[in-house]
Formats: sequence, C-alpha cells, structure tokens
Amino acid sequence: MRTVRPLSLALLLVATVLPFAATPAAAQVDSTSAHEHASKTGGYTYLAGGYLVGSFPSGDWGKIAGFGLALDGSDVIKKAGKGFGMRSNFGLLYNFSRTVDVPAGNVGANDKLSIETKNWSLFFGLGPEFSVPNKDVSPFVFGTIGFDTYWTGSELSGTANGTAYSAQHGDNRIAFAWSGGLGVRKKVSTGYGFELSAEYRSGIHHDFLMPEDVHAGPGGVTANRDTHSSDQILVRIGSVFGTRIY
Repeated sequence: MRTVRPLSLALLLVATVLPFAATPAAAQVDSTSAHEHASKTGGYTYLAGGYLVGSFPSGDWGKIAGFGLALDGSDVIKKAGKGFGMRSNFGLLYNFSRTVDVPAGNVGANDKLSIETKNWSLFFGLGPEFSVPNKDVSPFVFGTIGFDTYWTGSELSGTANGTAYSAQHGDNRIAFAWSGGLGVRKKVSTGYGFELSAEYRSGIHHDFLMPEDVHAGPGGVTANRDTHSSDQILVRIGSVFGTRIY
C-alpha cells in the first residue's frame, strides 16, 4: 500500500495539470488560425500601374491632330476579394505634328493654305472600376470624370491672294473630360502583373481651327476658331504592382 499510494498521487497530479497546460496551446492555435483567416479576407487591395499609351484622335479632333504618345499612371483601391473599386489616372500626352490642307474651294485658284497642328495635354480622371476578383487573368471595365489640359499650337500658312501668309491659332485651356474603357490584367507573380486596356476619352471644350473654317478672298483671310470636343482612343500597355492594406 505504501508503494502504490505515491504512484497514484503522481498520476492524479499529472492528469490534473495536463488540461491546464494544453488549454493555452489550443487557444494559441485557434487564435493564429483566426488571424490568418482575417488576413486573407479583410483589408484593402491597392494597385499602382505605369503605362505607355498610344492616342488615336477621332471625330473633329481626328481630322487635324496626329497620333499621340503618352506616359500614364493609375491607382486602384478596393476591398480585398471584391470586384468594385475606385480608379484614378494621370498622364502626359503629346500629339505629333500633322498638316492638313484647306479645301481648294475656300481659297483662290492659285492659292494654297495648310494648317499644321501639334498638342500637349495633361489628363486626369477618377471613377469606378469593376473587375473579376481573385483570378490570375482579371477582365475589368471603368469610367472616369476629370479634366484635360490643352496646349495646342496651330499654324495656318501658305499662299493667299498671291502672297505668302502665316498666322498662329493656338489654344491653352483646362476642359472637363470623361472616359469609359475596358481591359484585362494578368498576374505574373505575387504583387506584380501586366495590363492591357483601351479607353474612349472626350474633352468637351477645345477651340481649334478646322480646314473648312478658313477662307481666303480679296478681303483677306478669315479663320474662325470654334469649340469642338477632343475625342480620342487611348490604348495602354504596362505593369501593375499590388499590395494588401490591413
């Protein structure tokens, strides 16, 4: 009896201590698991993109403006794992010089006038984006409102009434602009991806000279700059970097 009793007491002590020793360990595992789950489902995703952009003028702007190149940056923030987010973009665009002739019927029989146009623009937009979340290849659509800033130079030159003629008709202004576009992002590695997108953009107030608005006659040359929209299609290609914000 004296030999068995200390052994029984030792076993009872071990049985009593084990649950208390195991409880903190179990609680720690549960807490860690819950934290990992929250990390995967909570917070926000932030994407930053840098692009080379090609500009294809259209409408009235496409009749006088040349092809453009731009450097553009975008930011997208959205709840992690969700399709809706807010997108902003800011870029600098240059439309290369383009020369178009004034219609022959608008000038004298032996006269010829041409308009050479080139342009710098800053553009900004902010608006919603909808994308397919949690995919390696993620299509998206977006729309923005913002502004375009124009530094447009147009030179009307040539021969009018038998003599050399040259006049400047530039326009510098900030105008309201809107856009709508779509694209696709492809995940390359963790935190890095590739984006290709196209956007239709329109600045609604831009005063530039059109060929049909120029007339030359015995009284001289008249050139009436009028208000037009500056419509263009922007095609972007570039890299996107992403991170999770908690």
